[in-house]
Amino acid sequence: MPPRAKISPRQRAFARRRRLWRLGLLAVIVLIAAGYISPLRSWIVDSRQVAREQAATDQLQKQHDLLQQEKDQLQSNAYVEELARRDLGLVRPGEQSYVVKDLNRNPGKPEITAPAAAENKSFAGRVLDDLKSLLP
Repeated sequence: MPPRAKISPRQRAFARRRRLWRLGLLAVIVLIAAGYISPLRSWIVDSRQVAREQAATDQLQKQHDLLQQEKDQLQSNAYVEELARRDLGLVRPGEQSYVVKDLNRNPGKPEITAPAAAENKSFAGRVLDDLKSLLP
């Protein structure tokens, strides 16, 4: 092994300063990187939140469009009549409605019942018929 060369105190001080400079430079680089990482992470989180909010906004816009379309349809008397017939079972005066009962009970022969001819009677006549059916 070769003998170690003697290092002067001046060279030691220079080497120590050099290490301190390197350490300081490394600390500055780490601080700068940390300064960029936090906003970058925040930007990523915010962009994901914006994407979620945009999806929710799109869904609400679709719902709004459907409701607007239904509102426009409800301005039409024909559509209101169709809803009244389909959902409420209403009929025009003079029309007869039929109810099909127990389709599952006898699939070959459904039972069709026609309501009594009460549509042709006045309101008072229908009330009297209803009261008569309640009495023994």
